[in-house]
Amino acid sequence: MRTIKTFLFLVSVFTLNSIAAQTVVKMDMPKQADQPIKVVALFDEEIPEGIPVVLGLMGYDVEGGISPYLFEWMLNGEVVSTNDIVIFTPNIGDDLSLKVIDNNKCRASTSFNLKVARIPQNPTDGEIENIQVYPTMVTDFIHIKIPPTEGKKALVRIFNINGETVHQEYISESTRINTNLTSGTYFVSVRIGDAHKVEKIIAR
Repeated sequence: MRTIKTFLFLVSVFTLNSIAAQTVVKMDMPKQADQPIKVVALFDEEIPEGIPVVLGLMGYDVEGGISPYLFEWMLNGEVVSTNDIVIFTPNIGDDLSLKVIDNNKCRASTSFNLKVARIPQNPTDGEIENIQVYPTMVTDFIHIKIPPTEGKKALVRIFNINGETVHQEYISESTRINTNLTSGTYFVSVRIGDAHKVEKIIAR
């Protein structure tokens, strides 16, 4: 009888020690959103064909979900940006959409009604093929080559990826322009009457 009691005592001690050795891990539950994630397109303006457009926070609205958000811009079925802004050169018939993913992997998307206007080309204003911007890898200056303008001046603008104009001047003949640009990507716009050309350059 004493042997049985001793055995039961040892079993009880072993069981208590086993219970005391267990570790309980508390897993934090994902933060729940007050409202489901929703993205709404706000941009609904007419834009000219062939001229780069910067579409950012003023062009859409994200509601609900849990921040931070991830962004995926799709142009004609291809991803063109994963930032909160997108830069694209519109063409008639383009399809632009935005998908937003919140911190809980919930998704929402919206499409933009792009109103792209065709820019008329007038051969008397100079053929667009004769407008040249080079080099595309820029250190100190760029060359702007234009056809004879017959008294009209060409408007040259350089703007950064945020759509801000960093240089602007009128020229009446082929010209070399000192840029003084910080490293990055820029767009050079050259317009002579209705003829218009845009080239991307990279400053080193």
